[in-house]
Amino acid sequence: MTTLYLIRHAQSLPYPHLAEPDWALSPRGEDQARGLVRILQPLGIRHLYCSPYRRCRATLAPFAREAEIDVVLDPGLRERRIAAVWMSDFRDVWRSSWADFSYHVEGGESSWTCRERIAAAAEAIVARHPGETIGLGSHGNAIALFVNYVDPAFGLVEASAVRTPEILKVVHHAGRFSWDRAFAPGAAFDKLATDFRETPGVIA
Repeated sequence: MTTLYLIRHAQSLPYPHLAEPDWALSPRGEDQARGLVRILQPLGIRHLYCSPYRRCRATLAPFAREAEIDVVLDPGLRERRIAAVWMSDFRDVWRSSWADFSYHVEGGESSWTCRERIAAAAEAIVARHPGETIGLGSHGNAIALFVNYVDPAFGLVEASAVRTPEILKVVHHAGRFSWDRAFAPGAAFDKLATDFRETPGVIA
């Protein structure tokens, strides 16, 4: 059995004047990244793969240093591109893209395309490390769509509950993935994580 821990980045600073891949962590997000070290240490992670986006790299960096694990950047783990231009409030697009996986706005990526991309990345990573425990650093939308690929019961309600940061567990056994619904990072993590609506600049 291969174990994947899907790690959503900590709280970020989504500035409209910066390209999305360059968004940094907020001061709170930096604290969360440091706090993640003690949460991730007991999980037995031996390999780390990460979206190339800055906020994901910064989230995993403290743990990677402490655990002395190299972080491999994988573009397949990047966030779903919502649109070609800044959208301060993308809730309508978000809901529409969960109701219809082929839906997308001009210059954006459909849920279907993102889901297949991140699933292919996960399949390739598992093939390289069968039977091991792996951390995958990615983003809320991309992670939620991958878990939906694994288990279609993971839908809009579950996706909307994904925090910053977040840790979800998926296992690969006998040629298929399954979502470990029972996994919970614990009370210390619950105190660390924030609702996405607390992200600076996000309209609640």
